[in-house]
Amino acid sequence: MTTHPANYRRPLNAKDIPRSRRYIHLIEVKYCEDTRPAPQLEASRLQHKDLCKSLQGARITLHSILLGVGGTIYTSHTIDHLTQLGLDSQRATKLANKQHAHSVSYAYKLSSTRRALASINTRHSQGSGSGSARIPPNPH
Repeated sequence: MTTHPANYRRPLNAKDIPRSRRYIHLIEVKYCEDTRPAPQLEASRLQHKDLCKSLQGARITLHSILLGVGGTIYTSHTIDHLTQLGLDSQRATKLANKQHAHSVSYAYKLSSTRRALASINTRHSQGSGSGSARIPPNPH
């Protein structure tokens, strides 16, 4: 049997908190057209509708953080949500800029890899002449 100091409190389990006292923040980062954020906001709301319904009784806030594909950072759909989550406006703006830079970097890596794979497949399909052995592409 484990003994605890007199001031020990058992760790609080989420199940111990009544639903009416639960605060749940759902955070989703979405990309959208720079001039039309509304369709992505609606898609986010619909996507999480069933989840919010199953968590009924708790206070749920959906934070859809929108990043424009052309670099737009929306005050009302990005900065405001990040400040509601506890960042000051300067840090929220800095984080939004980092998120955008990160997404651009990985979009570049994905497109470069895709082009490289297409180039390899094109060379393999053309063959390297008659009678030469071809190495099949790696399936992984």
